[in-house]
Amino acid sequence: MHMLRCPHLSAARRPSTIRAALAAIIVLLCGIEASHAQSTTQRETPPKPSQRRLPKGFIGNTITLSNRAQRKYAVFTPPQYVKDENHKWPLIIFLHGSAECGTDGIKQTTVGLPPYVARRAMNFPFIVVMPQAQKMWFRGQEAAAVWAILDEVQSNYRVDPDRIYLTGLSMGGIASWELSVLRPDVFAAIVPVCGFAPKDYLSNIVDLPTWAFHGALDKNVSVQGSRDAIEELKRLGGAPIYTEYPKLQHICWDEAYATPDLWRWLLKQRRKPTPRVIDYVFPAGLSRVWWLAVEGDKAYKKPCHVHAEIKDGGIIEINSEGVIGWAIISDAQPLMPNTNIQVSWNGQPVFKGEFTGILSIEPQQTNGTDQNPSTNPAK
Repeated sequence: MHMLRCPHLSAARRPSTIRAALAAIIVLLCGIEASHAQSTTQRETPPKPSQRRLPKGFIGNTITLSNRAQRKYAVFTPPQYVKDENHKWPLIIFLHGSAECGTDGIKQTTVGLPPYVARRAMNFPFIVVMPQAQKMWFRGQEAAAVWAILDEVQSNYRVDPDRIYLTGLSMGGIASWELSVLRPDVFAAIVPVCGFAPKDYLSNIVDLPTWAFHGALDKNVSVQGSRDAIEELKRLGGAPIYTEYPKLQHICWDEAYATPDLWRWLLKQRRKPTPRVIDYVFPAGLSRVWWLAVEGDKAYKKPCHVHAEIKDGGIIEINSEGVIGWAIISDAQPLMPNTNIQVSWNGQPVFKGEFTGILSIEPQQTNGTDQNPSTNPAK
C-alpha cells in the first residue's frame, strides 16, 4: 500500500530547548513544507493561443515552497464574498485527475467540479481551491503543496475553519482518501469520486462524514476500491454514504457533482470539536493530528498506532505501538497552557509539572517495538 510520508523529525528534543526546537519544526509537524511560502496572484493568466483561460470568477495563483519549487492553483470565490466583510465561508479543496497534471494552472479547472462551479458561479456558496499537481499522485511534494496552498488560502481569505471539505476525482479521489486519513482533524467532510482508500488507516476517519461515488463499470480505477472502503468504514461503526452508478464507467464525476443533495448535505457538516481522546493509526515517519505529533519507527513492520487521552485532573495517558517519540502541542481546550499535568507513556511516568503549551519526548531507538522512555523523566 502506497501511503504519504510526512517529513522526518530530526534528533532528540530536550525539555531545555523544546521551544526553540519545535519552533523550527512546527511547520513540518503540521505536514506543510512552505513555512516561508510566497505567493503571486493573477486574474486569468494571459493564455497562449493553444491554452484555455480560467473560467470567469476564477483567480490564478502561484505558491513558492520553501525549497523554491512552485505550484499553481486557482481559487473561486462566490460573488457575494465581497458584500459581507464579516462572513466566513465554507471551503472546498478539489483535487484533479492524472490527465490534468501540469504547470499551466488551467487544466485542473477543466474537468469535474470546476466546470460545475463555473456554470453556477452566481449561486455556488463555497470558496473552491483547485491545486495543480505537476506529476502523478498527490504524495510527497505534491501533497505538501496542497497543505501549503490550504494554509495560504486560509490566511488570505475569510474561511470558516470548521467547514473545510475535501473532494477529488480519480487520482484526486484516491488523494481525498489518503490525505483525510493522515489529517482527519482538518476536514469537516470528504467526497471521494472513483478512488480507492488505504484500508489500514480508515479507522482514523470512522467519524468523518463521507460520501463516495463510483461507476460500476469503471475500468481505470476498480469500483471495488470504493466498495471496500465503504464496507470497512461501516464495519468500524461509521455511517458513510455511497452512490454507485450501475451504467457508468470511469467518468462518473459529472453525475456525482450534479447531485443536488450533495451540496445541501455538505453545508450541514461541521468539523467536530477537538477530542480529548485520540486513536490514530499512521505510517512510519512524522505525523500530526489535533494536539499530538508522533514519530513512527521505520523498523516497525505494521502501521504505527497511538492512543492518547486527556483525563480529568490533568492526567494524560499515551499508549503506543511502533512510536519512538511524540509531542503534545496545544494552546486551547481540551488542554490549556499553564495547566498542571501528569503524563505516562506505555504505563511509565514521563512528565509531571506545568504544561507550557509544548511538551516533547525525544525519539527512542526501538528496533520495531516501543521501549520505556529514558529522557524527560517525571519530576
